[in-house]
Amino acid sequence: MNCRIENITDPALKSKYTEDILENLPDWFGNETAVQQYVADVKSLPYWAAFAGEECIGFISVKIHHNRTGDIFVLGVAAEHHGNGIGRLLCNNAEEYFIEKKCEFAIVKTLSDDVKYEPYKRTTAFYRSLGFKELITLTEMWDEENPCLLMIKEINK
Repeated sequence: MNCRIENITDPALKSKYTEDILENLPDWFGNETAVQQYVADVKSLPYWAAFAGEECIGFISVKIHHNRTGDIFVLGVAAEHHGNGIGRLLCNNAEEYFIEKKCEFAIVKTLSDDVKYEPYKRTTAFYRSLGFKELITLTEMWDEENPCLLMIKEINK
């Protein structure tokens, strides 16, 4: 797939792209309260969007913790573009940013494999393919029915 990645600095565009993508990914982002929290939170965070022509087809927003750990805060790719390498391009872009900022690790939070839910099994496999490894499952982060799997990747070696 031919697409371009752009750094987005306009808070309104960050929110719009986030909402447009996440609202159309109910298998991953079915909790409206969580979606609206992402829409609000991305305004102040580093953010990149993937475009096919003028259409936003994916985005990634990140945080940095303690000046050494990059966090993939939220990633979304339009369902019709899954499997075309867009998520990988966005994650590679984020990793380049983390390296530039001298981060030692990258982390991502996703639904634990303990929950037998096919969409998130694909998500976990995707992050594994990028070199992330399972670190810990935290039931207290979200809730008992939605245990959070924290995955980590060493970078900037």
